[in-house]
Amino acid sequence: MTCHKRYKIQKKVREHNRKLRKEAKKRGPKKPKKDPGIPSAAPFKEEVLREAEQRKQRLEELKQKQKLARQKDLEKKRKQKAKKDATKTNKHPEAEESTMKLKAKSNKLLDKNSKKSFCRELKKVIEASDIVLQVLDARDPLGCRCSQVEQIVTQSGGNKKLLLVLNKIDLVPRENLEKWLHYLKNEFPTVAFKSSMQLKDRSVQEKKLTKKSARIDLSRNSMCFGSECILKLLREYCRTQDKAIQVGVIGFPNVGKSSIINSLKEVRACTVGPVRGTTKCMQTIHIDKQIKMLDSPSIIAAPSNSALTLSLRSTADIEESGKLIDAVNAIVKHCSKQQIMLYYNIPDFRNSVEFLTLLAQKRGMLKKGGVPDTESAAKLLLYDWTGAKVSYHSLLPASRSLSPHLTKEVVAEMQQGFNLEELEKDNMNTIKAVKCPNLASSIVFQSSGLTNGTIEENELAEETSELENMETSEAADDLTEDDQDSNEEEEAVEENIQTSSKTNPAKLNVEEESLEEQPAGEQPPTLSFNLDETTDQADAYDFNTDYV
Repeated sequence: MTCHKRYKIQKKVREHNRKLRKEAKKRGPKKPKKDPGIPSAAPFKEEVLREAEQRKQRLEELKQKQKLARQKDLEKKRKQKAKKDATKTNKHPEAEESTMKLKAKSNKLLDKNSKKSFCRELKKVIEASDIVLQVLDARDPLGCRCSQVEQIVTQSGGNKKLLLVLNKIDLVPRENLEKWLHYLKNEFPTVAFKSSMQLKDRSVQEKKLTKKSARIDLSRNSMCFGSECILKLLREYCRTQDKAIQVGVIGFPNVGKSSIINSLKEVRACTVGPVRGTTKCMQTIHIDKQIKMLDSPSIIAAPSNSALTLSLRSTADIEESGKLIDAVNAIVKHCSKQQIMLYYNIPDFRNSVEFLTLLAQKRGMLKKGGVPDTESAAKLLLYDWTGAKVSYHSLLPASRSLSPHLTKEVVAEMQQGFNLEELEKDNMNTIKAVKCPNLASSIVFQSSGLTNGTIEENELAEETSELENMETSEAADDLTEDDQDSNEEEEAVEENIQTSSKTNPAKLNVEEESLEEQPAGEQPPTLSFNLDETTDQADAYDFNTDYV
């Protein structure tokens, strides 16, 4: 059949149906036909009616019987279940108690995003690992070190080793990087590292490259440097110890813990992101038969630290706490204003708010009506400084001495089992291979020193209690201020009454009389006259004279 003919038939059918619907509308709705019943002239009418009633009764009796049978079956099943439960409890009362305890524990489990769970997971990683890699941002190595974590690792028995990994070396000038490596190697073995940016996703299968398909050339910025050096150190340690080792990776947020593991594995094994606290629990990644890497949540910075360290190193979201402008102000104060102006290409500014407005206008971050969005500009600046974008470097401390929590014996212990000469050569090779920025283009940054971290859960509980006490004291101060305001108001009212009594004593006498007449237990009536009104105004109208 041709399309022309088919469409013609369909059109005719539609028109026919439409006509039928129109006619049906004109006729109106159909009335249901009534049951005519048995005609009176029919023979045996009474017998037919009786039979019909009997059928109805039988059907109702059948329905009731079926209902009763179902109820009996349900009761039997319930009794059987109750017997089985009773036998189980008699046989295994201890198992039931254990299940109850497990349920109680599961209810008491902390939220994964809470600080206490972060502390718990971090302690698990430190306890389980043979070698601990403390990841430092090469732009501020001293600010990324936590003395509390270093003390726990050095004081814990079991021959634990601590290595320092300087990550993001491509964002620091070569001269500054060499100085920091020379400074840090006197305390712990230090490895220069740059994590790779382009990695294979483990969920996506590799496509076979054909002759026609173009090959992707990985640039130097996306390549990994220093992975061979770390793996060489770890494998040598495995040979000396004759066992498989577990390597824990710890550090503050956004220093690149998960990215180091991914670059060593050469696969996106751990989730990575610019958001702080992406890793929330311990993860084990097998590098080879001898080496296991343990990814950990970030170290929690203590609230006693300075505003700069909290803005760069704290796990808590500064966006939610409403301290974005304070964080930006702390960062801008510790840098050269001219260098920040050159980097972001903005004119001179007086304070952090003006800086954020200029940055928002420059980047096109505008709200409704062309108002600059300072919040999004502050978030952008924090992501730049905590992520791998802004090139800045911190200067070394004036005095080159050991940290107060370290001794020469501890340093010698940590350096045992590693070939430090080969490590130094490998570091020099990585520094030569990496493309570093110029000293003039990098922003000079004033470091605030070592960062204090909270590792024990009890310390967090104490901090919360202190915060609660602060809140209660503030509330008490507010209440006292309110009381003072109310007292001042009462004094003002009394003064008004006294002044009114001097001007119009007759009205106060009337008020006293009305109060005396009022029975006990009832509230006095509200007076309609004004106390501030003078006697001259009250006697202004003379009733004896008629006003025409």
